[in-house]
Amino acid sequence: MDNYYKPSGKFSATSLLYFILLSCTAFPILGLVYAYCIWYIPFFYINFLITGAFGFAIGYLINVFVIGKGKVRNTMLAVILGILGGLIAMYFHWSVWTDLVINSGESYGTSRIGITVSNIKFLQVFTLVTQPDVLFSLIGEINEVGVWGIRNATVSGVFLTIIWIIELLAVIGISTLTSFPKAGEPFCETNNNWFKESVLPAFNHIPETSKMIADLEKGDQSAFNELAPSSNIEQDHSVFTLYTSDQNKCYLSIENKKAKRDNKGKLSFDTDTFIEYISLNTTLKDILLAK
Repeated sequence: MDNYYKPSGKFSATSLLYFILLSCTAFPILGLVYAYCIWYIPFFYINFLITGAFGFAIGYLINVFVIGKGKVRNTMLAVILGILGGLIAMYFHWSVWTDLVINSGESYGTSRIGITVSNIKFLQVFTLVTQPDVLFSLIGEINEVGVWGIRNATVSGVFLTIIWIIELLAVIGISTLTSFPKAGEPFCETNNNWFKESVLPAFNHIPETSKMIADLEKGDQSAFNELAPSSNIEQDHSVFTLYTSDQNKCYLSIENKKAKRDNKGKLSFDTDTFIEYISLNTTLKDILLAK
């Protein structure tokens, strides 16, 4: 609908320069750190979390620098860059990890858990990075014999390949999901800048979301009649986010947050974003800000 913000699909050449810069600096560093963490932390569940953090870090850097500072208003391009970023960072990770395997030394620990001491040689890593045929040939050889095990059984062959594929898909998936949200946010084409984002103080939970959507789409001044500041943000409430520009245009997103506690009493919220980037006229904006 016309009263919702739609990205223009444009992007700047600067965004691609930012991506190249990240690919030559941050992604290799992340790949190096990730490889060492996976190598020296022999706990599967912790490694699973580290994999998620690795993917998130890649996507976050793309979202902030490439999409945000590069002013990308094209969600498809943002998704593609998220996928490419994940692949590039994983390629550096494979190069470092393979070199750790090549230079592995003494092993310490028990039959159930242990670590193998190793350190990379930067010239070898550079060779692997610049010669993918050599890198993937070595990875194939490593796959045949395996380098780690579960319950005294070495993981290799098809099973190890499946684990590597799952790892790759997890990193790419997380990096992609994290990389593109900024591209869909309101952008002022006239000023060539992002709208200013302001999160308002919490309001009461919105029980009739469909009615509020309909009222806002019509520009009805009664849309916020039942709205009141929330007295306790640990209970059900709503969050309003305003996006404003110097051109006096305004967009609004609204989330309902439903409180819940687990068996240990820890508080969390189920979030329902039922309105995203709807155009808000000056009268409705003033009514909302006066609440």
